Amino acid sequence: METKFQPTNETPLAALTIGQFKDLLGEMVKPQLIVQTKQESFPDTFGKNECSKLTGYAVNTINKMICEKAIPFYKRNAKVLFRRDEIEAWLLANRIQTVEEFIEEKENQLSTGKGSK
Repeated sequence: METKFQPTNETPLAALTIGQFKDLLGEMVKPQLIVQTKQESFPDTFGKNECSKLTGYAVNTINKMICEKAIPFYKRNAKVLFRRDEIEAWLLANRIQTVEEFIEEKENQLSTGKGSK
């Protein structure tokens, strides 16, 4: 039966084994969970503040995009609403090709004769 190492204030750090040091460090520093806002926690429809949290844009930027009609939204009297699925689709709409995808597309165009004069 193995007993747990109990260091004292007089125990030199150099006298600890790696395992003992890890145990000691694990007791002193408890892992903290990073609380991330998950998309599942958002309701299907929400306002500007929730949209700001979901997109990462400031509320002022959201307001500017609403005025420019650059973001999908609904308006009922003075209340502005967003749908989660539409905002997620809007965020992912302008995908940029990787270099490999671009090269593959151009090779396909050359092999099929598209793009040649």
